[in-house]
Amino acid sequence: MMDGDEGTRGSGWDNAGGVPPQQGPHGAPVGGPAPVPGQPPGGDWKAWCRDKVKNVGWGKVIVAGVIGALIVLVLFPAAFGVNPYDIIRGRVKSGASSQNQKVTTVVSPVGGSTDVAVVARNVTGSIVNIDVRLTPQQPTTTTATPTIGSGSGVIYRQNGYIITNNHLVGTAQTITVTTKDNKKYNGVRVGTDPANDIAVVKINATGLDPMAVGNSDALVVGQLVVAIGSPLGFQQTVTSGIISALDRSVATQSDSGQTVALDGLIQTDAPINPGNSGGALCDAASRLIGINSVIATQTGGSEGIAFAIPSNTATRVADGIIAGSPVGRADQVPGFLSMVHF
Repeated sequence: MMDGDEGTRGSGWDNAGGVPPQQGPHGAPVGGPAPVPGQPPGGDWKAWCRDKVKNVGWGKVIVAGVIGALIVLVLFPAAFGVNPYDIIRGRVKSGASSQNQKVTTVVSPVGGSTDVAVVARNVTGSIVNIDVRLTPQQPTTTTATPTIGSGSGVIYRQNGYIITNNHLVGTAQTITVTTKDNKKYNGVRVGTDPANDIAVVKINATGLDPMAVGNSDALVVGQLVVAIGSPLGFQQTVTSGIISALDRSVATQSDSGQTVALDGLIQTDAPINPGNSGGALCDAASRLIGINSVIATQTGGSEGIAFAIPSNTATRVADGIIAGSPVGRADQVPGFLSMVHF
């Protein structure tokens, strides 16, 4: 018995009687040591997973995968406020962008309201009508009949100084100025600058409404502009357009047949006709940016190509005339730009 016991112990079997111990899957002995937590019995992960799949079945695995996909497709987007149906239709991007859209107000590139009616209401009180009686430069008879012309002007100072075109008043015998309230004044030509087609007229009035002046050097092509004047005698007419180009040069002809070149002009498509001469070209902030002067036309009327003298040039010349600087007086440099061209 002692020898038998010793033989049993020497065989390495723990059960009495010398019977080999039964083994579980993958060689794990039944009743042997407990498996290590977090590891499959015997430590063989690959075999353990294979056995699990065999026991569960491929059908159940596929069903579980489909359920997981539906959870990802439905629950996750809903948690972020996205319609799952939009994902299927490929509309997630457009839908998200529409939620983030903001309403914006389009304004002129230089700022200010784009409402032409607002500009008109702000500036028409600063526009005057100018009627002139002209004597032809080269009369055909000794008793030449004076002609009548009409144009516009911009109130520059509240004490009666008005900016207009030289070609309108340069050789006028008489000048009559009519303000918005239909008051008429005798105008006096203070001085002119034919080279820039600018003139200053003075009326005996105070408390006038001068127009605010903008910086014509800051203009950009495409911005809104408003033209105000008396085309064909229709006072306080308002038209609008855009700046089509900047720094244009235009050659015009004086009444005596001389060619006069105007440089640095503003080109606009705002409808401008004869009678707009000397009127204002304004920006969207109701500021003077130009003095309307010339149109390019084959018919004598507006064809969408008009030119204005920049406000920086016009006010510089006007300040010099008012101060008495020798910028060119009408009696020193006779002649004016032909009304046929504008």
